[in-house]
Amino acid sequence: MQHQTTKSVYAFVWSYYQEHGFSPTQEEIAEGCNMARSGVSRHLDKLARWEWLTREDGKARAIRPLKPMDEIDPQLRLPGF
Repeated sequence: MQHQTTKSVYAFVWSYYQEHGFSPTQEEIAEGCNMARSGVSRHLDKLARWEWLTREDGKARAIRPLKPMDEIDPQLRLPGF
């Protein structure tokens, strides 16, 4: 379940970035994924470790998705911590 939520966060970031040309804030991700902002931060940390995105701490819109959604197999076994 936890990995599925992480994939959902990534899907939101990817879609938002494609639509707007810039990344969402953590608050926008939390609202879009119906979760607490602290949870978003944990998922973004995990995605950065997996090298699916990059982020710069202290900047509002500094999340950059790296892995296209069409390269993410729904059955993919995701890396752990």
